[in-house]
Amino acid sequence: MSVAVRKPVVLRVAVVGDAATLLSGQVFASVERRGHFMIFGFAEPALQMVVSPMLAGRFLFGEKKLPRDTAMTWSLSSDEVLVYRDDVQMGKIYIIERGAWHVVPGLEKVGIDVLSKDFTPAVLMALAKKRRDQVRVFLMDKSALDAFGNAYADEALWEARIHPKTMVSKLGPEDLERLHAAIVAVMRTAVDTVKARTPPLDEKLRDFLKVRNRHGETCERCGGKIRRAGVHGHDTFFCPTCQPETRKTGIVSWK
Repeated sequence: MSVAVRKPVVLRVAVVGDAATLLSGQVFASVERRGHFMIFGFAEPALQMVVSPMLAGRFLFGEKKLPRDTAMTWSLSSDEVLVYRDDVQMGKIYIIERGAWHVVPGLEKVGIDVLSKDFTPAVLMALAKKRRDQVRVFLMDKSALDAFGNAYADEALWEARIHPKTMVSKLGPEDLERLHAAIVAVMRTAVDTVKARTPPLDEKLRDFLKVRNRHGETCERCGGKIRRAGVHGHDTFFCPTCQPETRKTGIVSWK
C-alpha cells in the first residue's frame, strides 16, 4: 500500500519514522474493534495502526474522487482506496509498536462489551456499586461499558425510563435490571438495523432512534415532548414524562 496524509493534525506516530515510509508496502492482515477504536494489523507484525474516529471520523472505501474532508488515504494493491475523512479533525490515527496500547489514550483499559454473554444484570449492578456520578456519565464511561456514545446512551435511558441525571447510587435493583435490558435491546437493535440496511461506510444511520436529535418532537411512547438538555458539556435528549426527575438536578433544559 501507499499512504497520503492530507490532514497531519489527525496523525500520531509513536515510533521512529513517518507514516508514509512506515506503511509503504504494508499489507492489511486484520481489523478488530476495541471499544471505540479500530485496530489494524499488518502482515509485517511489528506495527499496528489504531483509529479513534471520535464524533465525526468516517471511512470510505473504493472511492477515486476524494471528499474535501479527507484526512488520510491508503492506496491498495487492488487499485482501491481506503479513505479516512473527518470534517472537524477530532479523530486520531495512531501508528504504534504492536501491543503498545498504553500510548493511545483510552485504549488500554476498555469496559465490558455490552453485547457479550458476560454482560449480565449482576455485572451491571457490580459496576454501579462503585459509581458516585450520574447515570448518563456512567454509560458514557468507556472504561466501564464498551460501545456507548451520546446517541445510544440517550436511547438506553429512554428505553429504561430513567432520567439522564439520576445518580447511579439512587438506582435500585429493579432500575438496574431494566437498564440492563434496555442497554442490550438498544445496542442489538442498532447493530441489526445497520447490518440489514448496509449503508455506505461513511453514513451514520440515525433515523431509527427514538429520542436522539428529536428535540420538540412527540415521544412515541407517551405523547410528551422530547427535550434537549446540557449534561457535562454534552447534549442529551429525553422525555420528561417518561423519564421523570428523581430529585432537583439543576439540569439546564430547553422546552
